[in-house]
Amino acid sequence: MNSSPLDAIPADVEEFIQHWKSIAKSTTVPGLRDFLDFRPFKLQSEVAIVDVIGPTEMRFRLFGTGLSKLAGVDLTGADVLSNFHPAARAEASRIAWVSVNRPCGYILRRELRRGAVETSAIGIGLPLLHEQSGRIGLVGFSSTLEKQTDLTPTDSSVFVTGVKHLHWIDIGAGIP
Repeated sequence: MNSSPLDAIPADVEEFIQHWKSIAKSTTVPGLRDFLDFRPFKLQSEVAIVDVIGPTEMRFRLFGTGLSKLAGVDLTGADVLSNFHPAARAEASRIAWVSVNRPCGYILRRELRRGAVETSAIGIGLPLLHEQSGRIGLVGFSSTLEKQTDLTPTDSSVFVTGVKHLHWIDIGAGIP
C-alpha cells in the first residue's frame, strides 16, 4: 500500500463539516430527521448513517450507493463492526463510542480492501440524535478525494482492514 501523509483534511470532508454545521439544531447535535430533511449533501452517495446501540453494537441505517459500489455490497442494515478486520475493530469501536458519548466528531483514515484492490480513504463521523430512541448515532462521509489504490496478492478480507484516528472535531461539547 502506498502511504502518504494525510494530515490535510480533503476539501470534500471540509464541505461535509460545513453541510452538517448548517443543519438547524436545538442542541449541539442535529436530529436524524433534521439531517434527512435538509438539502442533500452534494456527494450523498458517499454518506452512511450508523445507529450506535452500544460500544460493540452498531448497525448501518443507511449505506450510500457510492459506498456500496466500493464495498461490492449494500451494507444497509448490517452490523458495522463485522466489516472491520479484528485488528481494526477495537479502534473503530472506541472512536465511535467516544464520539457519541462526548458528543464530538472525528476524522480518520481507513484502509479498505475488496478482493485484490486495496484503498486508503479519509472519513469523517459526526453525531446525529435519533429522536425516537433518544440515542446519538453517527453520520459518516468518506472522501472521494485523496484515495490511493493498490493491488494486493490476497483476494479475501473483510472490507475495512485498518483504522487510524487523525483528529477530533469539537462541535461545542469539547473533545477527548
